Amino acid sequence: MARIEFQVSIKAPIELVYQVSQDYSVRYEWDTFPENIALLNGAKHIEKGVCVSVTAKSGLNMEVEFVQVMPPTTAAIKMTKGPIVLQGFSGSWVFKSIAANETNAKFIYSIKTKWWSVPLISESIASWYFSKVIKSRLNGLKAYCEANA
Repeated sequence: MARIEFQVSIKAPIELVYQVSQDYSVRYEWDTFPENIALLNGAKHIEKGVCVSVTAKSGLNMEVEFVQVMPPTTAAIKMTKGPIVLQGFSGSWVFKSIAANETNAKFIYSIKTKWWSVPLISESIASWYFSKVIKSRLNGLKAYCEANA
């Protein structure tokens, strides 16, 4: 299993950073990853147990379930359906207040590929890809929050 982490300091209050990170009405303004995000099964907002369909700009499709929602510090998901090569995927977005107007944002992804995909190679490729994704997403969140703080 591959684990990828990246963190950044954002000059904005933790409440704003968390709210922006989970507000799908502004998500496309800062997040470089998704082409489309949709809450499933009639859900109106994010909470534990809510499922979400995500289509990435790369064409990757995945359904995830929120397994932890603890505003303003944590949102965590696990994959319930995904690309054929992935056996498992989970992600945590963790926020920690450093000062009144500064937040540490850390994204952690865990990826497991299927045995037939030669995990040594496929998990290295997935790690490379998702490392780029995490950095881009966090930098987008940082820029958006700092411009709107």
